[in-house]
Amino acid sequence: MYIIDSDTFLEGDDVRSRKIGILVVLLLVLGFSGQISTVVAGVSPSYPAGDPQTWVIYQIVIDRFYDGNTSNNDPLKSPGLYDPNKENWKLYWGGDLEGIIAKLPYLYELGVSAIWISPVFDNIDVAVNGSNGPEAGYHGYWPKDFKVIEEHFGTWEIFRRLVQEAAKYNITIIIDFVPNHSNPNDAGEYGALYDNGTFVIDYPTDENYATVHPITKSLSYIYNHNGGITNWNDRWEVRYKNLFNLADLNQLNPWVDNYLKESTVPYLEAGIGGIRIDAVKHLEPGWLKTYADHVYARKNVFMFGEWYQGFNDEMYWDMVKFANYTETSLINIPLQQVLVDVFAYDTKTMWDLESAVNKYTTDFMWQNKLTIFIDSHDVPRFLSLRNDLTRFHQALAFVLTAPGIPIIYYGDEQYLHNDTVNDFGQVGGDPYNRPMMETWNTSTTAFKLIKALASLRRYNPALAYGLVITRYVSDDVYIFERKFFDNIVLVAINRNLDTSYRISNIYTSLPDGTYEDYLGGLLNGVGITVNSGKFSVNLPAGSVSVWQYKAVPTGPWVGAIDPVMGRAGNTVTVSGEGFGDVPGRVLITNGQDYWTAEVTYWSDKSVEFIVPSGITTQLNENHVEVIIERAGGARSNGIAFEYLTNKQIPVIFEVRNTQGTNLETQVGEFLWVTGSVPELSYWSPETIKAVGPMLCPAWPDWFVVASVPADTYIEFKFLKAPLGGTGIWEVGSNHAYLTPSSGIGEVSVEANR
Repeated sequence: MYIIDSDTFLEGDDVRSRKIGILVVLLLVLGFSGQISTVVAGVSPSYPAGDPQTWVIYQIVIDRFYDGNTSNNDPLKSPGLYDPNKENWKLYWGGDLEGIIAKLPYLYELGVSAIWISPVFDNIDVAVNGSNGPEAGYHGYWPKDFKVIEEHFGTWEIFRRLVQEAAKYNITIIIDFVPNHSNPNDAGEYGALYDNGTFVIDYPTDENYATVHPITKSLSYIYNHNGGITNWNDRWEVRYKNLFNLADLNQLNPWVDNYLKESTVPYLEAGIGGIRIDAVKHLEPGWLKTYADHVYARKNVFMFGEWYQGFNDEMYWDMVKFANYTETSLINIPLQQVLVDVFAYDTKTMWDLESAVNKYTTDFMWQNKLTIFIDSHDVPRFLSLRNDLTRFHQALAFVLTAPGIPIIYYGDEQYLHNDTVNDFGQVGGDPYNRPMMETWNTSTTAFKLIKALASLRRYNPALAYGLVITRYVSDDVYIFERKFFDNIVLVAINRNLDTSYRISNIYTSLPDGTYEDYLGGLLNGVGITVNSGKFSVNLPAGSVSVWQYKAVPTGPWVGAIDPVMGRAGNTVTVSGEGFGDVPGRVLITNGQDYWTAEVTYWSDKSVEFIVPSGITTQLNENHVEVIIERAGGARSNGIAFEYLTNKQIPVIFEVRNTQGTNLETQVGEFLWVTGSVPELSYWSPETIKAVGPMLCPAWPDWFVVASVPADTYIEFKFLKAPLGGTGIWEVGSNHAYLTPSSGIGEVSVEANR
């Protein structure tokens, strides 16, 4: 969580920055708010497209975007999976990587900073016989070889060219990684897995080698063989059973662990800027943390995962803990569910939206790193649910201004949708939410809206880094303010399509003065005048108004750190403003001691440093603070950073025979592990920090997979507590374990009596 100390503000700033600020203010006054340059000066080498929190991400299903090379439509390696008539929605339609390259100028004009492409790995080469005809892996989620590019999409050479060409437009590429599974286990190639072209095994053959793991109780080898998930709230089932009929990879097999981690390296070397991780709910959080460590040790990229959950679901608590302590961000799926109810169905009001915003910004430590969306490849498009452009524009405007990193689904700017009912009774559901892109009109209202607010995200750091404050809410109206130090963005949405509202005496942090609608009336917005910190406004029916103030920094203001965890030798980027053009220092503190990091890049908005060795955390803590000190000595606010003590490996911790001990649980209680290293929360008894909840597939034995430092002596104990509680300590002496230098560790102990 950002820790802001207002007493450390710098009193002055350099003259050039002041002149630039004055010029921008003049341009805004003259009505050029929509024309602010989308190119940010002084960005870090790790993030040439700018800090991820300033991004607008554009999600593309490669096969459905644009056909840039017709010669790969029906490859010899996998013939017959292409439908030139585009009638079978589950076959390839021709989109490819060269098609994305061809449309980079269009995406640049839209204001896109990053392109999230569907999985590019080699998918199965034969059709699956579905209920409505043959089906192929056009979507990318049926991989067979993680080290080969799918022939329908291109080659490694073309993939590298995509990354290079996108960089010329200040756009970075995000790959979609699928470590949970390969392809269907009961059809097609039956879970066939390859290693850079060499056949490894398929699912039926793998079952011949599978044994029941003595701790996890999973029947597994390369794959898990435990049937399909039936209880979606059972933590063991969602991690160790098949997601639908997809062959479930066993990440706790040392070969699989190494294969998945090493398969990422060529993409990092190609220059990608991000990784979206599929189905993280179905993976062990401890293993995923070791994967993140593997990636961050090689390249500073933005990572976020998919965890399908609602705010009120059983495992929402687990979702929050995953994001806060596995240090991989998430797609804010619970918020999307509320947005649909508020803007499409009218089953919830703006009170519910405000409540959802308050909940996720309170629960998630890195609220502004959550990615937020309204449409995706997994849900029906908004316009299939409600074909109302006004409401659609309002939902888009909210996504682009609320806390988080906005994701725009391909074609939303062109109102792309198909309303066919799928096999599950969903209007416009999968696969009909994946039509072929048809038009490239840069004059639609949605295109203009995205372009304008993408520009504002780069210009005013309140949208990238600011906290959120509710200024007014009713059934139909939500007025919220984003504030980062003295930078302000104020947003007012009236979802009522027939009624305007007069609202008086609303507080705001905007300085006194007159403010025009930043969108220039694009969504019927209006201007306001602020007097003595208050304003009144007539909000037209169905309108969105955006008002903003860009401050000249009065000190080094830190807004983000990427990644949010790392070990000695890793490269880390701190973003914000007011750092100055002359290099200062990066300080790391645990509240008592300070360490100075080696600076490798310094600009007024971005600083890169190398994590030093020897850092220690306070008891019960696994985070330290990073502070930017300007050349003149002024210090910024501190920002949290998780320090890892060494290379991370997965270790399975088991406690046996808890019956009759003080670890014996009642309904609603779980076990947790805490220990002598920050990765085990450094003896914290709080369940939000300790590792868990542990799983209990065979009571009274419990286990958990933890990410811990390799080749390290660890002492540990177990706790008993409900979710979110403070644990009761296991009696007796500490347990001890020397972790291995590589591979998968296991430690099993008897519960103390």
